[in-house]
Amino acid sequence: MAEHFRETVAAIIINKDKQILMCEHIWIDNAWQFPQGGVEEGESGEEALKRELYEEIGTRKIKIIKKMPNKVTYKFPFYLKSKYQIDGQIQTYFLVYFYGEDSDIVFDKQSKPEFKKFQWVKLSEPPKKVIYFKKLAYLEAIKYFKNEIEKFDPANY
Repeated sequence: MAEHFRETVAAIIINKDKQILMCEHIWIDNAWQFPQGGVEEGESGEEALKRELYEEIGTRKIKIIKKMPNKVTYKFPFYLKSKYQIDGQIQTYFLVYFYGEDSDIVFDKQSKPEFKKFQWVKLSEPPKKVIYFKKLAYLEAIKYFKNEIEKFDPANY
């Protein structure tokens, strides 16, 4: 039987200090992740990313730095496969610069917010904080963007 994956975008968002944004799910304590979401029919990856970031973290104060050319796939554990009727997600990752203030990040731009709080973390932290079945995807994306993050200069944006 063929596997079915949902097409999504995900953002590794950095601030002027090269810290990475992690958001905590509203319905699960200590479940942290990058903002992400589905690509709607007719949308480009960039359009989906901008829409999702506005819906999930309430800001348009972002600039796309780079898009990962290959997609990253992760499989859901059985309980999520049953709930969502898909095998997992296939994601296009973007490195994004957030040039706003922390007060520009709000979670009430949609009727059912996904997140309840956020924090800025070091480059090494996201794979440690994310749920187990996403760890390899996070490691792959961070590895791909590592050089851009390390050499990032907000003066260029």
